[in-house]
Amino acid sequence: MTAGTGCDVVWGTERLLLTGERAVIWPAERIAFVADVHLGKESVFRRHGLAVPDGPTGSNLSRLSEVVRRHACRRVIVLGDFMHAPPGRDDTWPASVTSWLDQHDGVEMEVVAGNHDRASGRLRLDRRIRWHAGPLTIDPFVLTHEPARPARGFAICGHVHPVVRLRVGAERLRAPAYWYRGDSAVLPAFGRFTGGHAIRPGRGDRVWLVDDGAVVEWPGTAGRRS
Repeated sequence: MTAGTGCDVVWGTERLLLTGERAVIWPAERIAFVADVHLGKESVFRRHGLAVPDGPTGSNLSRLSEVVRRHACRRVIVLGDFMHAPPGRDDTWPASVTSWLDQHDGVEMEVVAGNHDRASGRLRLDRRIRWHAGPLTIDPFVLTHEPARPARGFAICGHVHPVVRLRVGAERLRAPAYWYRGDSAVLPAFGRFTGGHAIRPGRGDRVWLVDDGAVVEWPGTAGRRS
């Protein structure tokens, strides 16, 4: 079992770092991969009459800033669901995205569009964001929103929001997880204001749990080669 603030892995012949911030770093290319940020979700809840305070969107962007600075990233690639829904007329979170891009001038922001990233919403965000309507290939990786088993290469995906639920006696833990499946991997949701889907790893899978900023390989899958 490996514990710490991050775990080194080899996926698709490349060495990557799984971080406690729920981002994957490709050090050789200075790229950060994240999935399912769901910016503006609190605004959607408020439009439906639920008293959800401001905070999740700003917190998510601040965490993304920390990832970029800590790992000297020159490129951020979001694997879908950058936003939760197209921004409303009075929403302020698109301006926060613009401010983030201003603060990180020189960092490329790209999004492989997910099911929440509707075209009407994309048009209302900063034009510096580069959108990809379908999977993006950067050898040896195929970057996509929904899980895929590629014909060639190694797929890195989002969409599922994988979590593992553990119970030891009266104690229960629900932890976001990185889920490796041989020729593909699913990232945990980067956004903190999101739900999660409990996964059941298959034979040969590996899972790393994220808890309190640390990444720990789940003992039930530890020791399998990646």
